[in-house]
Amino acid sequence: MLSAIWSARWYLLLGLLSLLVFLVITVPLHFVWHYAEPQLKGLPVKVESVAGTLWDGRFQLSDRMVGTLDGEWQLQPLALLGGALVADIKVEGRDLRGSGELTASPSGELQIHDFDGYVDSALLQPLLRRQKVSLNGELEISALSLSGNLQTRQLADIAGRLVYSGGKTEFPVDRKTINADVPMLVGNLGMDKDKAVLDVVTTDGANLATGFLQPDGWAGVSVRRRFVDVLGQQWPNKATEDTVIFEVSRKIL
Repeated sequence: MLSAIWSARWYLLLGLLSLLVFLVITVPLHFVWHYAEPQLKGLPVKVESVAGTLWDGRFQLSDRMVGTLDGEWQLQPLALLGGALVADIKVEGRDLRGSGELTASPSGELQIHDFDGYVDSALLQPLLRRQKVSLNGELEISALSLSGNLQTRQLADIAGRLVYSGGKTEFPVDRKTINADVPMLVGNLGMDKDKAVLDVVTTDGANLATGFLQPDGWAGVSVRRRFVDVLGQQWPNKATEDTVIFEVSRKIL
């Protein structure tokens, strides 16, 4: 009998491991959250509530800029065997929605893959209002991927594509308010060494503006004269289409 048990030891081990994984992923989330919450004080958003299980959970987040977000995830249990948490996630708020795959590790490493989503320009109004600028329209996000560390708040890599639907805008120039129609624009996300970069181009690929975010939290944007042309406005000074006519940077993180 002992020899029979010994010969079947791998099946017993597999069964025990399967039982352990089953118990872990079906434990009520509120029980786990009681222990996990103190370790997540560094999150850039506030977790309002959690429900469900580790396997299939729901959450609600709040942030000063985006407001309240409702989300859900479904865990990929086999990834737990490798010490990582991999889940298919969905989030939805008043002015945004999105879905993709999230990977997290105990060391704070975070990755998002194949994220597709939608953002209404209303979400950006508080930031634009400070510059006395208004803008309407919608932004679509496709194939977004990023990796970083929650503990250090450092972004390691980012890639993806943004498409702005176009819309009306208002902005001040020489104490006058300018009204203009913005055409459809495309934004290409990528990295330049350790700096995240967003290149804004026309649908024909002509460069209009470039934004950046550095590891030290400084961000900025530079605008080319071509952008003024696209808005149907006249630039008073002599400059080529590719001349940078406006630059600004500030620390945001």
